[in-house]
Amino acid sequence: DVITKLSRCHLCALGTASPKTCSTSQPCLLSILCHPGLLVPLQQAAEAEGALQRRVVVVGSSVLLAGPADAVHIHSACWEYLNGSISRAVVQYDERSHYVAIHPPYVGRALFHPPNGSLLLEDLQESDSGIYKVTINLAERESLKVLLDVLKPVSRPQLWSSGLVAKATGEVLCKVVEGRVDTITWKKDGQALPRGRGFHVSGSLSILHLRAVKKSDCGSYSCNASNGISWQETSLNVTVAGLSPPLKNVLRIVVVAVVFAAVSGWGLVFPVCQSEKLRIRGELWRWLSAYTCGLVCVSSILAGTAGLLWMREEGPSIAIILPEIVLLYVIVVTFLVAANVTFQPTKLIQLKSTTEQRTMGYTAPGGVLLVVLTSSFHIKNIHHRHEDGCTAFVDVTALAVSTAAVSALPLLAIFLCYHTTQGWQNERDSSCAEKERSSRSFEMSLPNIKDPVPTC
Repeated sequence: DVITKLSRCHLCALGTASPKTCSTSQPCLLSILCHPGLLVPLQQAAEAEGALQRRVVVVGSSVLLAGPADAVHIHSACWEYLNGSISRAVVQYDERSHYVAIHPPYVGRALFHPPNGSLLLEDLQESDSGIYKVTINLAERESLKVLLDVLKPVSRPQLWSSGLVAKATGEVLCKVVEGRVDTITWKKDGQALPRGRGFHVSGSLSILHLRAVKKSDCGSYSCNASNGISWQETSLNVTVAGLSPPLKNVLRIVVVAVVFAAVSGWGLVFPVCQSEKLRIRGELWRWLSAYTCGLVCVSSILAGTAGLLWMREEGPSIAIILPEIVLLYVIVVTFLVAANVTFQPTKLIQLKSTTEQRTMGYTAPGGVLLVVLTSSFHIKNIHHRHEDGCTAFVDVTALAVSTAAVSALPLLAIFLCYHTTQGWQNERDSSCAEKERSSRSFEMSLPNIKDPVPTC
């Protein structure tokens, strides 16, 4: 039975049993010595008495696990691997038979030294991490436990940030792809993080939370990842945008609206500045009126859209709502005028009411002025919001120039057509006047002729 075998092995370990008894007890000695179920009391006593050492090594290297320092003469030894509920024998040794048994998965990777009970492990892998326990001389209960950590060096952290916008919530993330991470620390501009700036670590990922982002959060952030054998650090220059993407779209929209309003204003003012004799009339006037009113309608739509986007981001405001109502009126009137001038121009000629005529005449110029004022208000507020960040202001120069060029082309075509037609008409009038003068001179030289020569 187990007790008899244990007693027999105990006598062999003490050297008081006969050689014959011990020769038949060696196999049981090795199995009982490393069998956790049979030596639970002895194992618990050894764990209570033995000191736990810690060794940290890199993957692929070798490590020498020393035996108990107070072991004078080693009769038997057993190295075990303990990791939670897992327990397996690594090496078994008996002095009488000079028997050394190395168990998988350590075959070819383990070397036992009987004189001092040390164990050399080679080509270590992460799966070899755990507690290694050696029990020397069962009767004397000499044991030692070593906590072995086999680690890969940590890789260089990957550092990136979400789009940080002033007054919003943002994150800066640090991730280590390879190697077990024991510690992750953050710094800003080489110093400890400011108060109110905390981070969360989950495995190899650390997230730095930035709530109510402000301009002072701009700077260089560094993430340091380390374990028992290595450390790596990465830095990232973090910027805070004063404008969110919707507000950047508002800026672009109001720039286009202002350009359209300016071009349409030029189309409204230029004919008025002409003399009565040279003023544009006829079909050219109809197309000029339709285009300028249409352009005012489009610019009013853009200005109204910009106001809606602004209120969606910043909340409703009476300073935005009232102009939105007036812009809606301008959109309706200018659309009707442009449509009637294009398709039914006679309806506008038949208008007899002074109020209707004034409404048609003043809506377009008033719309231009309103678009310019509302757009200027938005641009001012956007510039103020931009100051909360540390990024460069949105460059809208190319957008403004291209919009002005495209929207001014139809006006230039109309004016060019007008001046070409006007020059041809002046040349024709001059030619007819010259012929008429020549005819009169000829008539004066022939007094007997009574019937004048037909002229132009």
